[in-house]
Amino acid sequence: MDLSGEIPRSFGADPIDSPVTDRWCIALYVMLGVITVSPLLWVRIPPLVDYPNHLARMWILVHGAEIPELIANYTVNWRILPDLAMDLVVSALSWVMPVEQAGRAFVALTMTALVAGTLTLHRALHRRLEAWPICSVLFVYNAALYWGFLNCLFATGIYLFAFSGWIATRHWRRGPRLLTFSAVASLLLILHLFAFGLYGLSVGSYELASRITGRRLTFRSLAECCKVLLQFVPGVALWYASLAHSGSTATSYGDPIFKLYALISPFTFGVQPTALDLFTGLVGILFLAFAIMTGSLKIAREMRAPLVVITLLLLVMPHRVSGAAFADIRLPVALVFVLIASTRFEASRKQALLSFAAVASLVLVLRVWAVTQTWGDYDRWFTEFREASAVVPPGARLAVVATPLPAQEQLPGVPGSLAKLESFPFIHMGALAVMDRGVFFPYLFTGWTTIDVTPLNEAASQRQAVPAAPEELVKSADAEQAKSLDTGPNFLGERPYWRDWPETFDFVVWIDFAKEPKPKLKQLRLLASGSFFEIYAVVRP
Repeated sequence: MDLSGEIPRSFGADPIDSPVTDRWCIALYVMLGVITVSPLLWVRIPPLVDYPNHLARMWILVHGAEIPELIANYTVNWRILPDLAMDLVVSALSWVMPVEQAGRAFVALTMTALVAGTLTLHRALHRRLEAWPICSVLFVYNAALYWGFLNCLFATGIYLFAFSGWIATRHWRRGPRLLTFSAVASLLLILHLFAFGLYGLSVGSYELASRITGRRLTFRSLAECCKVLLQFVPGVALWYASLAHSGSTATSYGDPIFKLYALISPFTFGVQPTALDLFTGLVGILFLAFAIMTGSLKIAREMRAPLVVITLLLLVMPHRVSGAAFADIRLPVALVFVLIASTRFEASRKQALLSFAAVASLVLVLRVWAVTQTWGDYDRWFTEFREASAVVPPGARLAVVATPLPAQEQLPGVPGSLAKLESFPFIHMGALAVMDRGVFFPYLFTGWTTIDVTPLNEAASQRQAVPAAPEELVKSADAEQAKSLDTGPNFLGERPYWRDWPETFDFVVWIDFAKEPKPKLKQLRLLASGSFFEIYAVVRP
């Protein structure tokens, strides 16, 4: 697309010199942005899967030196890591607000950065403010957000700003530009390795494509591209330094079903897609087909290469990279925001435009309402557990057991077509007791984070784990039955935290929505119960 001549009118855009239209666009962004993040206003703990675990780490970072129980269980160890977005931002915000509020503010900043970054990249590419990029709000509630991959998503939003800045400063002198963006790239590396890699791919393919003339790449043009890549040298050096603190290098593709899940991850806010998720995807696909057939969607010429490179990488991305699961859902999520920023929608039919806007508005309203209601239910359950956990003495060791959710269990007040009750948001619920009671939570994210466990707790610690199954708890309590359990090391070389629970843990929280009769264990004494859990003291001879 020729950006040097007159730019045609497009969706939501009047001529570029119209301040009235700019004000309306800004007002539209602010209004829809506030609506999108509004579910955060009504909860204390957003039920994003990994979020309680991360929030507990933030609590230790801020209060770990002043609470004796935390000092006994954990140590703070700041170091160079390519995954520090939440650590840096929440620690800074905690100077002016409580940690819980700082955590919610970080989630809001993450969601806002994805939309604002898309708008900024679109503005840098097309040199005008338009309403089209506001479509990005439809994809803020995605699978990566559901799983609580907040460091990655926040850094992805900053990547959109960084890439926008690189494009907008193409008229700068080379020296100041490379120096400035060396610092930017290094910051992305510190925030999250994924964003650093995505920025490197985007800049490299963008610069390479812009220097190919007549399908030929001259040696001089290649040399110029190599000079551009010098900005990544400090970031690569930081990454190399971080390897001394890195964890597992395990990489695997996993089951093919993960690839299907990755493809729908931009519009799926859960594990099992709901009718709303599928409808959102269908609307996107039908709109894309309509736009292609009518020639309404225009891709910026200079973004074709970055989009192709990201898409190709998406197809070969493993499910687990360096020990981190669901690595393959991050690129599809990022790709949607880059694609929206790279395109312009030039509506030739007003009726089609209004129809799309109406359907998109309906999808957004349904999504925000469903999330608000769903998060409210989970927040009440979390609050119930936090109040009951007062029976646990400060500093105790807390193990977690979970019974599978009954198939018929539903969220109260929310149709199953809009949201489903899932067990995954409860995986890290026990970590909330770290904040309330200073407990030792066995699978807090430690080791390759800014938090380490004390030597006293190393034997009962596992960096990546889930609640124990009831049969695992029962069999491991009996020396003979324990022989039939697989308690060997996992891919991280760690043995299950629950293997010797009668000797290593002081309390057990048992999550059970089915409310089935519990097996009789002499090691457990009931202390408190709630609508979906029981808290037991571990009785030793």
